[in-house]
Amino acid sequence: MDYLTAVLLGLAAAAGATLFPGMLNMTSVSVSLRAGRRAGYQFAAGMAVAFTLQAGLAIFFANYFTSHPGILVVMKQWSAFVFLVLAAFFLFKGYRAKVAEEAAESRPYRGSPFARGAVLALMNFLTIPYFFAIGGWLLTDGHLAGDAAARTGFTTGAGAGAMLIFGAYARLANWMHRRARFLTRNINFVLGALLVVLAVIQGMRSLL
Repeated sequence: MDYLTAVLLGLAAAAGATLFPGMLNMTSVSVSLRAGRRAGYQFAAGMAVAFTLQAGLAIFFANYFTSHPGILVVMKQWSAFVFLVLAAFFLFKGYRAKVAEEAAESRPYRGSPFARGAVLALMNFLTIPYFFAIGGWLLTDGHLAGDAAARTGFTTGAGAGAMLIFGAYARLANWMHRRARFLTRNINFVLGALLVVLAVIQGMRSLL
């Protein structure tokens, strides 16, 4: 029973982090539109695996992070820089696609969608502090048992929840494209602007 509860809590935690449009799920939409639904699912799977690793790291080493809070502070500080780098990448990608739109659309998608998804998700340094905060609260209040089985269940649930949400975005990419054509045609600019906002927010938080 504790294991099932832990899985459901992990699912809920992952849904809270991925349900609303953001960098990762909107990139899943972009990959699905450009390279097909199968590539979108592979990209989503890569991100889900990264989420599983990050959630496991946060929940299994919760006591260590509590004793060494400086590690989480450094992650949050570096996340602002990473967001700026990713913003520059997506804005440049959007500009290049606008300059040569037909060529960009006909150019095949290169590389492994799974590997790209995993790398992109791992670059989001805020995932570990997020799961640490959620997991720490659940452990402290007794909602989540502290044994290895419960922590494994939470980690498994987080990965499954991430896969469900990211996979749903990949599955609905064409539907979103038809009903929000401007958004999906300019998705690189949208992602770039979103990342700039996130970088500014994280930069301000690190200074306070």
